[in-house]
Amino acid sequence: MNKETYLGELTAHLQCRGVSEKRIGEIIAEVENHLHESGEDTEEAFGPAAAYAEKMAAFTENNPSRHEATQWHNRTFKATAFDEMETLGWAGKEGWELVDVGPLALFCKRPVDLNEGFHWEYVRRTGTHRRAIVEEMITSKWEPCGQWIVFHYFKRKVEPINRLNHPKEA
Repeated sequence: MNKETYLGELTAHLQCRGVSEKRIGEIIAEVENHLHESGEDTEEAFGPAAAYAEKMAAFTENNPSRHEATQWHNRTFKATAFDEMETLGWAGKEGWELVDVGPLALFCKRPVDLNEGFHWEYVRRTGTHRRAIVEEMITSKWEPCGQWIVFHYFKRKVEPINRLNHPKEA
């Protein structure tokens, strides 16, 4: 599928999911930048437009149709392969749980009630043999939480969040 067709379909799917025009513009710009820099095919990089729109809509703050919004804060951290592990380091200490990754994006959630949350730690492995990497990491008590090209992300709970140390929402 050519880039223009993909972007048109992605825009339509995001609109159908109630994503604001401003956020749609940001998502389209991120996709275009990634495609320009990587030279990848649209579906190779992002998957089907409908599936990518669903993922992006789930992490858009102004989407009242999400049932989880009353129980979870969703946040997308912008990061590159050079700074994402640093970002995940401090985000995990603040109770942000990585649930997926995308181009220049770390999709995280944290309970509204921090008493229900945990501190998290993360590790990234690189390789083309995902199945072997996942099996090895699961054996070491790590849980898969995302994949982007040859980067494989894993998480594990460290300890419950102590509400006294986090009196305010971030």
